[in-house]
This record gives sequence, C-alpha cells and structure tokens, in this order.
Amino acid sequence: MILRSLELKHFGKFGERSFDFRRGFNLVIGSNESGKSTMMEAIPAALFGLRDKDRYKSWGRQGSCEAALALENGGCTVRIERELISDRVQLIERDDLYQVLYQFDGKAAPQGRSSERAEYLDQLNRLLAVADEDIFRSSLFFGQGDLELADRNGLTTRLKALLSGFVEVDYDRVLTSLSDDYFNITRKNPWGKDKTRPRQLDELSERIEVLQQRWFAAEQGLKELASLREQIAELSESMEKNRADQISGERYLDWVRKQWQLEEKEGSLRKDYGRIHRESGKVEELEKRRADLENELVKTGLPREMPEELPPLLSEGESIRKDMVTLQAETSALQQELAQQANPARKRPALITVAAVLISLLAGLFGGAFKLPLWGLAGLVTAAFWGLHLWRCFNLGGQRKDLQEQLQIVERRRDEARDRRIDLSNRLEVRGLSTSPVELVRMQKNLESHQHLLGQIREVESALQVLDNSEHLSEEKDHLTRELAVLGERMEQDKPLRQEELLSAEELPQAEEQLQQLRETIRQNEQQLLDLTRREAALQGELSNLQQIEEEGEQLKEREAALLQQRDALAVAYQLLSEAVDEFRRTYLERFAAEIGRYLGLLTAGRYQKVRLADDFSLSLPGRGKDWRPVESYSRGTNDAVYFAVRLALTRQLANGMPLPLLLDDPLVNLDQQRLAEALNVLERLSREHQIILFSHDERLLKRATRDRWNVVTLDDQGRSTATVAQEGRNDGKQLSFL
Repeated sequence: MILRSLELKHFGKFGERSFDFRRGFNLVIGSNESGKSTMMEAIPAALFGLRDKDRYKSWGRQGSCEAALALENGGCTVRIERELISDRVQLIERDDLYQVLYQFDGKAAPQGRSSERAEYLDQLNRLLAVADEDIFRSSLFFGQGDLELADRNGLTTRLKALLSGFVEVDYDRVLTSLSDDYFNITRKNPWGKDKTRPRQLDELSERIEVLQQRWFAAEQGLKELASLREQIAELSESMEKNRADQISGERYLDWVRKQWQLEEKEGSLRKDYGRIHRESGKVEELEKRRADLENELVKTGLPREMPEELPPLLSEGESIRKDMVTLQAETSALQQELAQQANPARKRPALITVAAVLISLLAGLFGGAFKLPLWGLAGLVTAAFWGLHLWRCFNLGGQRKDLQEQLQIVERRRDEARDRRIDLSNRLEVRGLSTSPVELVRMQKNLESHQHLLGQIREVESALQVLDNSEHLSEEKDHLTRELAVLGERMEQDKPLRQEELLSAEELPQAEEQLQQLRETIRQNEQQLLDLTRREAALQGELSNLQQIEEEGEQLKEREAALLQQRDALAVAYQLLSEAVDEFRRTYLERFAAEIGRYLGLLTAGRYQKVRLADDFSLSLPGRGKDWRPVESYSRGTNDAVYFAVRLALTRQLANGMPLPLLLDDPLVNLDQQRLAEALNVLERLSREHQIILFSHDERLLKRATRDRWNVVTLDDQGRSTATVAQEGRNDGKQLSFL
C-alpha cells in the first residue's frame, strides 16, 4: 500500500495544495515553518479526524477545512476525503478499471460511537491493518523528536495486547473452537467442573438405552400381534356377511320404496291428467261458446266495445228516418194532389169553338135567314164554354197555389231532416260505423241483442279467466302424457319382480328398523375393527421398526465410537495447542525484543544488537560485563536509535505482512553522522517493501536524494511545493498517480 497524493484545502497554512508521492523513498524538504509538520499531521487527520478542530483551521481564511488521501495497492485505488470540521468522510475503493468496489459516505468523528464510524474503522483496518490513531502514531507515524512510546490513553497496554495476541489471536479462536467442539460432544470436563446440559455423547447413550427397551418391548408385541390378526380375520368375515345382507336389504327396500313411489306418482299423474282433461274440455267449450257469441255480435253490425253515445245516435237516426218517411209520404201526397189539380183541358172549348165556326160557315152558306141566329147561338155557346173554362182555370190556380205552399213547407222540413241525417252520418263515420240507413236501422234493431250478447261474452271470459288458457293446458296435458309414458316404461321394466314380494306399507317401517339395526351392528364392528387395526398397525410399526431399531442401534454404536474417538482427539489437540499458546505468550516479549535488536544493530552499526524488554515495556541495553542498563541512561542519540528500532519492529508486527507507508518527520535529528547514515541505509532497504516519506529540513539530504534517485518534494517558506520526481522502478509502471 502506498500513498499517491495528499490534497489539502484550508488546512493550517495551506490554502489549496496537492502533493504527489511515488513508490520507494520520498523526501519532503523545507525550511522550518514551511509546513512540513502540518503536512504530515494532515495524513492522520484525514484518516482519523481531529480532536482539536481549531488547531488546523485555515489561518485567516474562511471556508471548509478538508484533507484527501489517494492510496494505491496493487491494482486497486482508495480515495479518502474528510471535511475536518463536520467529520464527513467519503471512502471509495476502485479496481484497475475504475469500477467501484466499495463506497462509504458518512460521519466518522474521532470520538464518536456511531455505526457509521464503526463501519469506516472496519474498512481502515481491512485496508491499512490499523484502525486506532494512537497505534498509528506509535507505528507508522514517526513524529519530530517523538520516538518514545508514551503511555497515552493506555497505549502501552494496548500494544502489549496486540503484540501478545496479534498472531496467536487465531489460536485463541482455534482453542475456543476446539473447546466448543469438545463440549458439543460430551459434558464431562477433564480440566474442571462438568457441564450441566447433556451433550451429543450423553444424548447418544440415552438414545441407545431407549432403543434397547424398545427392542425388548417389540419381542413381547409379536405374541399380541398374532392374537390380534386372528380376531381381525373373524371380525372381517362376519362384517363381509353383514355388509352383503345390508346391501341386499337396502336394494330390496329401495325397490319397494321405488314401487310405492311409482304407484303414488302414477296415481297423482293420472289425477292431474283427469283434472287437466276436464279443464281442457271446459275451456274448449267456453272458447267455442265465446267464438259463437263473437260471430253473433259481429252480425249485429255494432262494435264490441260500444261507445256510450252510440245508442242516442242510433235513436236519433231512427227518429230522423221516421221523420223523413213521414215527410216523404206527405210530399208524395201533395205532389199527387197538385198533379190532380192541373188546368182544365182546352180541347173541349177548342172543339166547341171549331164547331161554332163550322156552324157559322154553314149557316152563312146554307142558313140564309137563320144565318144570324145561328151565328149568335154559335158565338154564345162558344163564349159560355170559354167562360166556364176560364172560371174553372181560376179556381184550380188558387188551389194549386195552396198546395205548392204546403209542398214547400214539407220540402223544407225534409231538407232539415236530410241535414240532420248528414250530420248524424258524419258523427257515425268518425266512430267508424256504417252510415247506410239500412245498417242504421239494423243496428237500432240489434242494439238490445248486442247488449245481451256482450253480457254473455263477458260471463264466458270471466269463466275462462278462472281457468288456465288452452295452450298451457295443452302443454301440461302433453307433459303429463309423456311422464305417464315414461313411468309406464319404468314400471314395465320392474315387472320381472313378483308382485307378491312387495311389502305392504305397514310392513315397511319394521323392515327399515331391522335394516337400521344391521347398520348399527356393522358400525360397531367397523369401530372394533378400526381399533384392532390401529393396534395392529402400532404393533407392526414397532415390529417393523425392530430391524430399524437394530440398524439404528448399530449406527448409534458406530456414532458413539466415532464421537469417543473425536472427543479424545479434541482433548489431546486442545491440551497440546493450549500448552503451545501459553508457551508462545510467555515468550512473545523475547521475540519482539529480538526483532528490535536486529533493527538496532543495523542502526548502530552492530554496536547494540540485543535489547531487553520488560513486561511494562521498559527497555534495557547491555552494559559492561553482564549488567543491563535502562535505555534512559544512554545518550539522546542512542535513545532515538533504540526507539526508532522499536517503531520499525512494531510496524512490521502490526502490518502483518502488508507493506504500509512509513511517515517520518525528522525523527533522526539527534543521531550523529554515522548513525544517521546507517539509519538512512536501513530506511532505503525498507523502501524496497515500504513506501518511505521522510520530512526534513536538512538540505544535505538533497545530494543523497539525487544520487539515490529519491522522489523529492520541496516546500518554500510560503508552503508552496516543487517536486523533483525520480523515475520509479520498472515494476511501478502500472501504478496510478492522482493529480
């Protein structure tokens, strides 16, 4: 794991700055007060937050205070951004294709206890193997003049716990697992008090004992099973006979009931058929009577539903007819009398006049003396006849005038009667009736007959309303006919059964009671058979389980033997591993002291290669002879070398094989030139595995940085940075840089 870049925003003296780092050895150089320590403090601040948030607030600037780290491990990259005032953290892990593998976004305050903070610290522990700021500062973080392990917040105790249990913590889990597995098998404790709850081996022994009891009980069940099977066979034979009698009796009684039902149904159908037949005949008779009355009613010429005003109209028509007949007779009589009162015939006076003229002519020719008398007599006779004729004509003229006046009066009356008849005809036409005088006379004569016929029709219709209509009666009659035919066929099919075998209606209840008693006997037998069958099944189950019991017993014994063997193996394994872990825990300080001595020998050019580490983490170096002296009695340079070696050993122990970056802020200021050179050589060797970021104000290191191709980041007094980038190794070609 390497640190690729550090980005600061309003952090301490930095406004907005970004610093890039490379694999191997990185030198951050700058004069005093250029921001080296501030820059180094930004790294734990970004990881764990700030307890004192006012310490690194931007100097004279307003706005947020932020820090971001870009880390790289193999093909994965991790970016951690923190807003230091609100402790809002964002952690994003990506693969080499920039696909997000994990993302966290939440609050992780340095002294909080939220679930978000716990999740975030779990991820830090997974990525950096360190989730505690104090341990981080005591291992990967080498502060300026602060190499000693001060017991801050019980740090020494926590380091001891980590060193003693960091490797063997898995062994503790193994021991716990072995103990759990052992006590899952048995409750007997060879190292102390037995457990109270039964375990697998105890339950197995109890199960074997139960199986033995069941096996002996199954042997006794064989005799009982034979007796039960005899009883079941006898009872089954009896039940078969009773069931056959029951089926025969039920069929016979069903047939008897069926016969009685068919006969009853036939009687009921015939009764209904007779009733329908009678009603049908009555309905046909009434319908025929109604049809005849309807025909008679039609012959009257009057409508069936006569309007109320029709009888007065017919009476009025009859009156008009009589008036017109009377007026017609009067008119005929007057006309006849007027015809008889014609002027007297002019033929007789004319003949007399002609005769008088002839006589006058003859008298003039032959009368001689008698000629004048003859002429006078002829003239007198002619005048007399004409006078009488004129008198008669005058008298007849007066009579005729009277007759004509009477005739005019009669004609006016006849015209009035005609107008009345026309008005009556119009009113009759409006009502859809004939206006023929003959029809009117006929309707007038049939009016009373019409009322009588209409009353008879209503009586017939009232009678028909009480009865069903002919169509319904016909359908019901046909239906009854079909049912009687079907019933006749069914009764015909049952004819092979003899009539004398049919029980009477009085004998049927007694036969049903006997059949019910037979059913009750069968039910009791079935219940008894069910009980016996259940008992048989139980015994068969026990007997069939006999082989299973034997097989299960064998399996349980094999299981018991395997558990005993597993118990013994677990006890031996637990004992041996427990002793080994105890031995390891007794010697972990010696091994850690040996690791410190190895690093101290490198730092002191072999002068000090051994260190004694007490239980309270106090350090001693070999003095003259065989004496051991506390490290505090040596020079400041020797103390820094010892504690620097402690830090390196502690870092290797805590990293657990993961190469983590080492941050050093001028921790070697108290070393002489020789020890400083040795320390730098050790750091260079460490840079092959770990990324080294050394913060220093010693510009003499620039010469070595150039020679050994370190990556150099230079800070000026204003906190600006310039970088001299050394070429990374060939194996770093695939690493990513965050700019």
